[in-house]
Amino acid sequence: MTALGWAALGLAAAALPLLTANTYYLYVGANAGLLVIVAAGLNVLAGFTGQISLGHAGFYAIGAYTAALLSVKAGWNPVLATLVAVALAALIGAAVGAAALRVSGPYLAMVTIAFGIIVEGILIEWVSLTGGPGGVFSIPRPTLRGSYWLILAMAALALWLVVNLRASAWGRAFLAVRDSEVAAESLGLSAHYVRTVAFSLSAAFAGAAGGLFAFLNGYISPDSFTLQTSILFLLALLFGGMGYTAGPVVGALVLTLLPELLTRLTDYRLILYGALLLLSIYWLPSGVAGALARGRPRRQLRSPASAASAGERPGALGEEPVAATGPTLLRIEDVGVAFGGLTALAGVSLTVAGRGIYAVIGPNGAGKTTLLNVLSGFTAPDTGTLRLLDQAIARRPPHAIARLGVARTFQTAQLFAELTALENVAVGMAGRRLGSVLAALLGSPGTRRRERALAGDAAALLRTMGLGEWADLPADVLPAGLRRRLEIVRALATRPRLLLLDEPAAGLSPAEIKELDAQLTALRAGRGPAIILVEHHMDLVMAISDRVAVLDDGRVIADGSPESVRRDPAVIEAYLGAPA
Repeated sequence: MTALGWAALGLAAAALPLLTANTYYLYVGANAGLLVIVAAGLNVLAGFTGQISLGHAGFYAIGAYTAALLSVKAGWNPVLATLVAVALAALIGAAVGAAALRVSGPYLAMVTIAFGIIVEGILIEWVSLTGGPGGVFSIPRPTLRGSYWLILAMAALALWLVVNLRASAWGRAFLAVRDSEVAAESLGLSAHYVRTVAFSLSAAFAGAAGGLFAFLNGYISPDSFTLQTSILFLLALLFGGMGYTAGPVVGALVLTLLPELLTRLTDYRLILYGALLLLSIYWLPSGVAGALARGRPRRQLRSPASAASAGERPGALGEEPVAATGPTLLRIEDVGVAFGGLTALAGVSLTVAGRGIYAVIGPNGAGKTTLLNVLSGFTAPDTGTLRLLDQAIARRPPHAIARLGVARTFQTAQLFAELTALENVAVGMAGRRLGSVLAALLGSPGTRRRERALAGDAAALLRTMGLGEWADLPADVLPAGLRRRLEIVRALATRPRLLLLDEPAAGLSPAEIKELDAQLTALRAGRGPAIILVEHHMDLVMAISDRVAVLDDGRVIADGSPESVRRDPAVIEAYLGAPA
C-alpha cells in the first residue's frame, strides 16, 4: 500500500465518529482495530519467523484479565494497568515460547492450542480471582468515541512498530531464521532465541489488545477467549497476507465486517472461517495484500550511493587482520562419527594453520561434508577432540561455534531467499549483534545510524567481491553462480578466523570457476581467514591449495603438499582403483 493509501485509510477511520452517531458502528470499528493489533503482533511470529500459533487467545485473555483485575480490585490507573498487562503477556510469552519452540509445524500448533485451553480453564476454575464463568464486571469505561480513537491510535502504533522492526537487524534475523535455519545458525544466530523473542513480542501485542478490549467492554468473561478466537486471529493474518504490513489491516476489516453483513449466518461462523481459510491457502497463498503487491520489491535495506557511512561501523572485511597469529588455528584429533552401522569418519586427525587454504578431497561418500558438519557444530562427533586456538568446540551448537570465528558455505547454497543480496550480507555482518529489540521497535536514532553503517559496509563488500550491481535484487532471482559467490561473501561478512567451503565450484561454468580461483587466491594473499576447502574440481584444488588432505571411507590416507598428494599411490588407488 502506498503512503497516499495509508493516509486515506487513516483519515477515513479517524473521521468515522464524526460521520455517524450510530454507536454500534463505532463498536464494530473498535473491534476491527483490536484485531489489527493482535494480527500485527502475530505477523511478527508467523509472517516473519514462520511459526504458527493457535493459542494467542490465551495472551489476549492474560492482557484483558490483568488490566481488568488491577483496575477493579486494586484501583490502578487503566493506563498503568494496561502497561503491566503487556509486560506480563510478554514474559509469559517468552516462557511459553522457550518451551513450545523446541518443536515446529503442526506440533507447535498443538502445543499453543493446549496453552490456550489451559488459560481458558484457569479463567473458568479460579473463581476467587477471575470470577469464573461469570467474569469480571464494573471495569472502568471511557466514552465509546474516546475508546474508538484510542484503539485506532494503538492500531496505527502497532503497525508502525512492526514496520520499524522489519527494517532492523532483528527483522532480518527473523526472516533469516525462517528462510534457512542452518544458514542463520552458521552466521552466529541462535534460531531458538530469535524465535522466542518473536513469540514474546507477539504475545505482548495480544496482551495490549486484550487490555484495550477489557476497557472497551467494561465486562469480560471466558467466552471471549476460546480456541475460536485464536483461529480468528490467525485467519485474519492468513487472509490479509502474512509478512505484509497491510495484511493485518485487510484481514481485520474483512473478518470484522463480513460477519456483520451476514448476521443471519451467525450459527455457521466456523464454516465461514473454514471457507475463508481454504480460499487463503489455495487461491491466495500470500493473502490479499500479497496478491496486490505481487511483483513489487519488498526490500528494506537499500544499497547507499556511497560505501562511506557515518556512525557505528560493524567492520568491513579487511579493516584489520582476522586470521590467527599463531601457526596452528585448528587441531582435530582422532575424530570419529558413525550413523548407525555406517562409519562416516574414523580417527581423523588434522592440523590447520592460521593462514592459507587447506583442501580436503576424496571420492563421494568419503566423509568430507561430515567433517565440515562436525567442525561447524551441525554434527556431534562420537569420539575425538576439536580445538580452535585454545577453545574446545566439539559438541557446541552451531551458533556458538560461529561466534568463535567459524563460518561456512553449503553444498546447496543456503541463502535467505526473500532478502536482497545486500540484506543477506548485512545478516552476516550483524551476526548476533542485533542490538536492543525495543530500540528496533521504536526506530531509534541509534538503530537508524547502525542500519546506514551496515548498508554501507555490506555494499562495499559486495562491490569488492564483484556483486555490487546485484545488491538490491532478491537472492532467489540470482543465477546459480552468483548465489554461490553471494554465500561466500555472506560468510566473509562475519569476519571469520576459519572459513569452511563445501564444494563452492559445483555447478559453475569454467569462467565462474576462474573467478572463484582469483577470489580465493586474493583471500589467501591478503588478510583473509584460513580456509578449509572441500572440492571435487581437482584443477582448482591443485592450483590454489597450500596443503591437501585426502579422505577415503572416513579415514585420512594422505596429507601434504598438492604435489606430494598427487603422486601418493594410496590417493591414486582411491580415485582410480587398485591395479588388476
